[in-house]
Amino acid sequence: MNTQTRLEAIKHSVENNQLNWPTADITLDPDNDSLVFTLKDYGDLPVTLTYSDEEWLVMSEVAPTSAVEDINTFNDALLRLGMALPLVSVGIHTLGEEDYYVVYGQLFADCKLEAINAEVEACAQAALEIADLIG
Repeated sequence: MNTQTRLEAIKHSVENNQLNWPTADITLDPDNDSLVFTLKDYGDLPVTLTYSDEEWLVMSEVAPTSAVEDINTFNDALLRLGMALPLVSVGIHTLGEEDYYVVYGQLFADCKLEAINAEVEACAQAALEIADLIG
């Protein structure tokens, strides 16, 4: 199954709520082999699902690092919180010219839709928890 077919199958599953996906608008971005979920249940939080190098990457931006007053203390808190954030990791990713905290999870390419669904939800929940820490 090629990438576009996989993405379209997931989009169809979300639109028909076949797996109790979070309420979302979903957009196919064929140029980047990705789907962008705008999660209504999470305040229109965007979560991107990308297929590359035989894996799925689920990612959500949390906030620019410049929004954090004491970055060293915040990074220490994030590292200590890591065990309490199931299925996801937190990192810093440069978007445009600015660094952002991001929440992400990686899945095997042949994983089931249920795993992708769980990862999208986990990323959204973690992104909101981390955003609350920023204030």
